[in-house]
Amino acid sequence: MKNTIFLCFATAMCLLLASCGSEPVGGDLADSYWTLSSAKLDKQALRLPKDLAVSLVFSKGKINGKAPCNSYFADYSTKGSSIKLGEIGATKRACDGLELEKNYFSLLAKANSYSVKGDKLEIFGPSGQLSFKRMKTDEAGKAANSVEVGKLAKLFPDLGTAEQLHLHPIVRVDNPGDYPFQGSLIDTSFYQYFSAEIREIWSGGGGEVMAVGEYGGFYICRVPGRYVSSDIAIFTLKNNEMQHLETIAWAWCDEGWCNQQDAWLTDHDQDGRTDVVQHYTLTDDRGKIKEERMTLLLQNSSGELAPAASPVLDKKLFKMARI
Repeated sequence: MKNTIFLCFATAMCLLLASCGSEPVGGDLADSYWTLSSAKLDKQALRLPKDLAVSLVFSKGKINGKAPCNSYFADYSTKGSSIKLGEIGATKRACDGLELEKNYFSLLAKANSYSVKGDKLEIFGPSGQLSFKRMKTDEAGKAANSVEVGKLAKLFPDLGTAEQLHLHPIVRVDNPGDYPFQGSLIDTSFYQYFSAEIREIWSGGGGEVMAVGEYGGFYICRVPGRYVSSDIAIFTLKNNEMQHLETIAWAWCDEGWCNQQDAWLTDHDQDGRTDVVQHYTLTDDRGKIKEERMTLLLQNSSGELAPAASPVLDKKLFKMARI
């Protein structure tokens, strides 16, 4: 009888302790760096590939990190053991882990409580749980860059989801009028998150770099041109760096001749990735076309752009802007 009573008491205590152990306790998140170790959605464990590295960084009221495919960022606040996240913003790169990323963002967006216990962070929500382990010092150093890159990415407004975006240059940068791609100034302190080659070009270009917007996973900048024009270049965010893909639109006019190239961002081959159509003309001072060509750059699964062989393009569908 005594053994039975003791067994019941021990069982009750175990259940009580387990229950208490699962209660969120909050904790200090400021300037902390974490790596996802496990996830549950609707009581089912999500399978995480061995080489997966999903990061979560807390800094100055904001989170930043790298999900299976994309970098992401949001505001956050805590009170006691409660946590609340603002709308999650993310880049739009495609990869094989998009379904896992979708579930991860869903769990993170619905988070309502959390616990920090030593080197472990647990985030809870109505539909599941995320568990993280604290990053090592060298890993945290690399993740710190993602915080600043996230701030850089937020300078690029979403340009919508239209089937295609027509980008064209501007000649009078000192008097842009109603030019639609003026953009906002990128502070030179952010140049460190672009490649060394691009930084060198911009430093010697003598002009300002403007963040125009984000479309189809491309970050669009208006950059100093070789002559009077501001060129338009596209970048992709990869490995905590804005990597230059192509300068796609530009213009310069001199001594009775005008060179102009416009570009259109569109999914030309309908594979879910954004491609680039380019239309170039060389005209004389009377507006007569002396040379004209069209090119198509297709984006591959690695995010790189390559010229399509003998593309069939109707120039009537890609009418150039008057500048």
